[in-house]
Amino acid sequence: MYQEGDLSDGRDMNKSSKMPLAKKRKAQAVASEIDMSEDQDELDPSLRTLAEDALADTIEVTAREDTALETPSKRGRGRPKGARNKRTPTPDGDIPPEERYFFQTRVGPANQQPTSTNSFSALGLLTHDEYLAESRKYKDPHELEMRYLLKLHGRAFPQWQFELDQDFSICLYGWGSKRQLVTNFAEYLCHQAAKKNAPHPKIVVINGYAHKLNVRHVLNTIATALHADPDEEDPAPVRLVGQPQDILDTLLTRLNNTPFRIHLLINSIDHVSSPFRTTANQALLARLSAHPMINTLMTCDTPTLNSIFPSNIRDQYSLLFHDATTFAAYDTETNVVDDVNELLGRKGRRVGGSQGVSFVLKSLPENARNLYRLLLSEILTILNDDETGGIPEPEDEFIDPSLLDATATPRKQNGRSQAAEDIGIEYRTLYQKASEEFICSSDMNFRFLLKEFHDHQMLTTRKDASGTEMLGVPLDRGEMENVLEELVL
Repeated sequence: MYQEGDLSDGRDMNKSSKMPLAKKRKAQAVASEIDMSEDQDELDPSLRTLAEDALADTIEVTAREDTALETPSKRGRGRPKGARNKRTPTPDGDIPPEERYFFQTRVGPANQQPTSTNSFSALGLLTHDEYLAESRKYKDPHELEMRYLLKLHGRAFPQWQFELDQDFSICLYGWGSKRQLVTNFAEYLCHQAAKKNAPHPKIVVINGYAHKLNVRHVLNTIATALHADPDEEDPAPVRLVGQPQDILDTLLTRLNNTPFRIHLLINSIDHVSSPFRTTANQALLARLSAHPMINTLMTCDTPTLNSIFPSNIRDQYSLLFHDATTFAAYDTETNVVDDVNELLGRKGRRVGGSQGVSFVLKSLPENARNLYRLLLSEILTILNDDETGGIPEPEDEFIDPSLLDATATPRKQNGRSQAAEDIGIEYRTLYQKASEEFICSSDMNFRFLLKEFHDHQMLTTRKDASGTEMLGVPLDRGEMENVLEELVL
């Protein structure tokens, strides 16, 4: 509810705005007369009020004109000085979700993230023993379900056997390792033969994930199984010489004269290290599988099998595909330790360490053991020289012990001490010393012995900055001393 005083104030405020134009002009004329008059007390009071209102309007108009003159003119093009680094922040809620990541990670002082000082070189090497110890502790929460899934796949074994007997090949696909499933199928074939009092079936299992696998080894293994007695547990190996194509022709000729079928079971045929990813080896395996005395069952782990094998190769196999999803981990198919160390640019240790190397050396000839003993001796000598930094021992009668630096440290390479696995000996130096000790008589014999070490992952080769071939061992100092002690004794 308005008061009377408020209404009067409102009328006084709007009095000048509602005044007619003619009356305003008259009031301005009267105001000029008042300014010129000397006796202002004699004027009419109503004229004085009009004159005051006219003066108020004049003062308001003048103030508006002054304000308009003080308003700056429109600025020109371009950014003003000092506004180059200023950015107008975009509200986080006004941008679409697909652009929110780029807004939050945009480059700028406000979004500058500190750079981490961590590096891959600071990570410790993961040994096989540590990985195996941790993997044994892990218990899969779905182990019972996966075992039940294997039993369900086992119900299809009679169908698989029938399809193989009808000269078809089988390809098992699906997520998870199928190595255990293939092993169960091999046991099923043996049990079926035992029930019928038939000879033991000849089964050849090929692991496509093995890094050292080659076609010659596969063909020689099949030849060994072909000439072996069905009841013989450990047959003598058969070695066919020549090119893979010639070996296959010889093998196919012998298959024509045998009454036994050979079951060829291939695990992970599409593995990245499998030799059957090349076109030439695929053609050889397809010719072998097309023989009526060869029953081939293979497993694939990638969905790109059709792109790896051409259509004409698949037609020679006469493949039948079965879903064999197991959800099992690829523990055997993947070498976690070696893959991680290779990713970091390092070398992993051999499985078994010194015990595994000692076991392999017992099966090698005498000259091979002598060569490995010489290799370990030379590497340990280099390590001892590195520890003293090339400085003579204080016991030398020609050296004053006071001149030696008590804080001498091993020589460093790339800012860190050289580890035992990084030490190597030149190829020519080792060959010369081996010739002096009558370990090997020729370079060909020397290379053959080195190949034996390399196949058993007992030897590492690399080239230094000058391109010289260096030979080393994937063992630490303690393991090398243990192996050398066994060789000497």
